[in-house]
Amino acid sequence: MASFHRQVLPAFAAVLGATSLPAQDEVDLDAAFAAAVPEAVESRWTLIPWRESLTDALEESAWTGKPVYLYVNDGHVASGRC
Repeated sequence: MASFHRQVLPAFAAVLGATSLPAQDEVDLDAAFAAAVPEAVESRWTLIPWRESLTDALEESAWTGKPVYLYVNDGHVASGRC
């Protein structure tokens, strides 16, 4: 388990944009993860009941009368390309 932490923590720190970390044995992973989670206002898009199939979305749209919003990306939402 210690080798796992030695491999994962530097990458995790890079994702968080941390400039300095305490010794690896002193890192509180729960606190680091909590700091990386976006605020609720930034995650409102996750409350939308997205459909994975365009066919299903079109059928539901016809049934409910609601429009379809087609969102396409390259599989990496954070890349900024969609």
